Amino acid sequence: MREIKPIDHCGSIQLKFSFSGKRYSLNPIPGGDYNNRRDLATAKAIANKIQIDILAGCFDDSLDRYRLLPKQNNSKPNRLLELWDLWVNSLDLSPATKANHYKAVRTMIAKSNPSLTEAQWLTNSKLASRTVRDRLSMLRCCYNWAIEQGLVDANPYLTIKLKKSPVTRIKPFTTTEILAITQGFEQLAPHYTPFVKFLFLTGVRLSEAIGLRWVDVDCSRSEITIAESLPKDLTGNGYTRIRKSTKTGSVRVLPMSQALRETLAAIAPTHELVFTSVGGSIIDADNFRMRHWKPILKAVAVPYRKIHNTRHTMISHALEQGIAPTGIAYLAGHIDTRMVLTTYGHMINKPQLPELF
Repeated sequence: MREIKPIDHCGSIQLKFSFSGKRYSLNPIPGGDYNNRRDLATAKAIANKIQIDILAGCFDDSLDRYRLLPKQNNSKPNRLLELWDLWVNSLDLSPATKANHYKAVRTMIAKSNPSLTEAQWLTNSKLASRTVRDRLSMLRCCYNWAIEQGLVDANPYLTIKLKKSPVTRIKPFTTTEILAITQGFEQLAPHYTPFVKFLFLTGVRLSEAIGLRWVDVDCSRSEITIAESLPKDLTGNGYTRIRKSTKTGSVRVLPMSQALRETLAAIAPTHELVFTSVGGSIIDADNFRMRHWKPILKAVAVPYRKIHNTRHTMISHALEQGIAPTGIAYLAGHIDTRMVLTTYGHMINKPQLPELF
């Protein structure tokens, strides 16, 4: 296939190409000027996107995906919410991506309903500092786009300076706390005891444990394959889950320890899933946290930490026992050791104070 290139059409920009025996002509930038470097660079990017979509088999033959919104100087947005919607729609996001962080920011904007020049509503929120920092970055991108489109004159979020985020100390569960928690489940919610033990013993992500199937458990080789997860469907009703690859797209094989073999042996494999709710359905993480995890930690007098802390616990104890960061990164499903070294570096080769007396 020939490379698609912008051409000069009486000063405007056009893309002309053929695909599957059909000829296409597109004006990607309404009002665009071929002699304007920014317009031409944008047109080249759109041409590149078309070629990528053709090769990937997802070409939109209506060409709607590749047209920019015309600049509407006479109908500029009056509030941030209107501007946010224009920007998000211009990004061509997948429904799942749009339903994640972008939807959360939109909900926050809709609640405060700030004008285009207000900015302190964000810093006055009671969100965690990391969340504010992430949303500030998105708002800055939104306004940079809006300036290019002629919708606003300035970016009020560029001058905002956030306080340095406090260092979050990870506090893994101790072996005493792990024993107390598992004993608490044995007494108060025995059905979920193997599930909790599995989380502690493997350090897998919660969605990976919820989605684990018996076909991924090889007792003859004493191995468990973690290749999929069962996260919430962000475009659904909040309860449905969808099967997909792991967070990093990795596939890892975990060797079963004696404790892990005994944990799985205690489960009667009556369902496709290894771990289910009492009624045999997919475990709902929010329901499990509120009805079992929080009450049982309180009952056994263990300070509350999120369920995700079981993952921190496995990694922390593995480091203390001398397992190499490369091995831990593999077991945890990280692409490389960067996350392990950044988050747990203080635990690696921890020096001892000298003996002076």
